[in-house]
Amino acid sequence: MELIKKTLMKNNILKIFVISVLTLGIFQSYAQEKTFSTEGWWKPAAEKFSPVVHQDNSITFRLNEPDAKQVAVLFGEWDVEKKQMNKDKSGNWTVTIDKKEPGIYQYNFLVDGHIKKLDPVNPEVKVGTNVYGSLVEVLGTPSRFDQLQDVPHGEVDIITYRSTALNRTRKMYVYVPRLYQELSGKEFPVLYLRHGGGDNESSWVNDGRADVILDNLIHKGQAKPMLIVMTNGLIDGSWSSGSTPEGIKNLEDELLSDVIPLVEKRYHVSKNKKDRAIAGLSMGGGQSVVIGLRNPDKFSYVGDFSAGILSDPEIKIDTYVPELFDNSTSINDQLEILWIACGSKDPRYQGHKNFVSLLQNNGIQAEFHEGQYGHEWQFWRNQLRDFSKELFQENDLQLKMVDRKATVRTKALYANLWKIQQQGVMFGHHDYPSYGVGWRGDPGRSDVKNITGAHPAVYSLDMHNIKDTKIEFIKEVYKRGGVSMLVWHQNNPLTKSEDAQYPVGTAWDNTRVVDQILTEGSPMNIKYKRRLDKVAEAFHAMKDENGVPIPVIFRPLHEHTQSWNWWGSKATSKEEFIDFWKFIIVYLRDEKGVHNVIYAISPQMDEVYNDPQGRLLYRWPGDRYVDILAMDCYHGRNTAAFVDNVKALSQLSTILQKPVAVSETGLENNHTADYWTNSVLPAFQGQNCTMVVAWRNEKTSHAFGPYPSDVSAADFLKFYNDPDTLFEDDLPDMYTMPKDISVVSP
Repeated sequence: MELIKKTLMKNNILKIFVISVLTLGIFQSYAQEKTFSTEGWWKPAAEKFSPVVHQDNSITFRLNEPDAKQVAVLFGEWDVEKKQMNKDKSGNWTVTIDKKEPGIYQYNFLVDGHIKKLDPVNPEVKVGTNVYGSLVEVLGTPSRFDQLQDVPHGEVDIITYRSTALNRTRKMYVYVPRLYQELSGKEFPVLYLRHGGGDNESSWVNDGRADVILDNLIHKGQAKPMLIVMTNGLIDGSWSSGSTPEGIKNLEDELLSDVIPLVEKRYHVSKNKKDRAIAGLSMGGGQSVVIGLRNPDKFSYVGDFSAGILSDPEIKIDTYVPELFDNSTSINDQLEILWIACGSKDPRYQGHKNFVSLLQNNGIQAEFHEGQYGHEWQFWRNQLRDFSKELFQENDLQLKMVDRKATVRTKALYANLWKIQQQGVMFGHHDYPSYGVGWRGDPGRSDVKNITGAHPAVYSLDMHNIKDTKIEFIKEVYKRGGVSMLVWHQNNPLTKSEDAQYPVGTAWDNTRVVDQILTEGSPMNIKYKRRLDKVAEAFHAMKDENGVPIPVIFRPLHEHTQSWNWWGSKATSKEEFIDFWKFIIVYLRDEKGVHNVIYAISPQMDEVYNDPQGRLLYRWPGDRYVDILAMDCYHGRNTAAFVDNVKALSQLSTILQKPVAVSETGLENNHTADYWTNSVLPAFQGQNCTMVVAWRNEKTSHAFGPYPSDVSAADFLKFYNDPDTLFEDDLPDMYTMPKDISVVSP
C-alpha cells in the first residue's frame, strides 16, 4: 500500500511539472507574438497646433503643407483679411494676426493662390448647405452675450416630423429654456426662427448660438423665457426654392399645418397669438415678413434680419402679400413689433431702408435697426439678442391669482404688491405688535416704531393657535393701511398628544404623515380637514367694522426645502408635497369659501447656489396654485448669498409675473453697526421685491429685527429714511386697484 501511495505522488508531481512547463511556453509564445502596445500614450496632450488665441487676443494659425509654394490665411466672414504665412523647415506655415475683439470668427487657408482649405486640426467649422470655413472664438472678459457662460442652460431637442405640405420627413431644432422643466404649469411663448439660404435647421444653434444667447439673456432677466423653433427653410436646396411666392406658400402651409400644431401638442406653450413671434435672417427674414404679414392673426411679432427679397426694387411686396397696403390699420392693430434690420456694409442695406420707407409711407408701422456689419453672423446674433429682449412684453399687465373668486380688495392688494415692488421694498417684522425686547402687550407699540416713529409695513404672525387678540391686530393693521401675512407652524397631526415631549408632535417632528392625509376618507384625512375648518373660521373672522373680509397673505407650508418639518424634503416626495399644497388651497377656497387669501410659497435660501432659480422653484406646485414666490433667508453674514438670491427672486418675478418677497430673514442678536444699510439694503437696490420681513424680537438673545438699544438702531433709522424702503406710513392705498393692472383667474 505504501508503495502505491509513493508511485501516485511521483506521478502527480510529474504532471504538475509538465503543465508548468507547457504554461510557461504558452506565455512566452504570447509575449513574442504581442501585436498592440499603449507605450507612448502616457504623456500630456500636445500643445495646440492651430488656431492658438493668445492672452492679448492675437491669434496664431498654422498649417502643415510641406509641398506648397505659398499659403495665406483668409480671416473673417465679411471683411476678409488676407495674411501671408511663413514656412519653416518642417513644412509648417505660420502667421500671427494682431489683437481681435472678442467674437466668433471664420477663416480658411488659401494654398498656392487657388486652393481653399479648412484647418485640418480644428473641428470647429461653419456648416450649412456647404462647409464654409473653420471657426475660432476669442473669449471676452466679461463674457460676451453669445459666449457660453456659467448660467443655467436649456436644452435643444431635435425632432423628426412629417411635412404634409412637402410630402417628406424633415427635422426641426427646438430650444427649451431651463425653467421649462421647473414650471410645468406655465404656458411658454414661442419664437419661430428661420435660417438663411446657405444654412439649415441647425444653423441658428451651431453658428447663431441662439441657445447660448437666450440662456444668458434669461439668466439676467433681459428676456422672457421662450421656446425657439427652428425648421428647414429650403425645399430643393436652393435659395430660390425658399424665396419664390410658391416656395414661401409651401413653407407657410408647413409651418401652420404641421409645425405649430406639433409644437403646441408636444410642449406646454401658449396658443395665443400674443405669445408667438416669427423672425429670420436673409432668406429666412424674407419668409418671416411674408408669413407674418399674411398671418397677423397668428403672430404678434415679426422680424427680418437682412432679407434679400425685401431689398431688391424689382421684387414687389404685394406680389407676396396681396392688398397689404389696404390693410395697414389692421396690421398695426395686430402686430406689436415689425422689426426690419440690415448691416450698413451689406449691399441689401439701402433696399431695406427703402422698404421701411415704403411701409411707413403706406401707414404701416415698422422700426429699422442697423449696425456696421455686412451679411454675417455677428450682425444676426446681435439682432437676435436685441429682438428677443422686446418679445412678449405686455403693456397692460394682467396678473393671475389662485382664487378666481378672490374679493375685490384681495385682488387690489395683490395688484399693489406687484406694483409696489417696482417702487421699493416694504419692511416687515414678525409678531411686532405683541412684544419686543423688554416689553410685552403694550398697546400701539413696536420696536420699529420706537426707533422710527412708524410701524412696519408688514405684520407677520403665526396661524398656529391663532387667538382673537392676533385677529384684532390684523384688523388694526388693515385699518392703518398695513399688510398682514401669516405663516403656519402647524403640529404634526399624527404624533401630537398631550403628553408628547418636544419636538414630538410639533411642526419640527418630521414623522411622515402627508401620505395618510392625502388618502381621501382615511381617519387622518378627516382629522386634517377638521384642522382646516378651524383655519377657515379664522380667515372668515378677519373682517373690518363693515363686515368686509380683510385680505391677508398665507404661507401654509413654509421652508419645504428643509428636512426639519413634516411637510418638507425628508417627510414627503415631490408629488406628495405638490398634492398636499393643492389639497390645502382647494379645500379652503372651494369647500370652505375662503376668498380673502393670497397664497405664498417660501423655500429656504441660506447659501450661494449654482442654480438659485431652480432652488426657488423646488417642488413648484404650478402657476395656478401660487400667488407669491417668497423665500426665507437666514444667511448669517454671507451677504453675497443674500444678494444673489434676491436677484434670482427678482428675475423670477418678471418671468412668472408674480410678486416676490423675502418672508423671513435677520441676524439673531449679532448685528453690526451698519447692518441694515450695508448688509440688507444693497440686496434690494435695482431689484424687484415687494417686502423683506425680519423674524421676531423675543428677547436680546433672540432678536432678529432692530430695537432701540441694539447696536444697529441708528443705522436702522438711516434704513427707514432711505427712499428705497417703505414702512406703514409710506404705503399707498393697498386695497384699491391701481391703474394699468388687472387681476384675472388663471
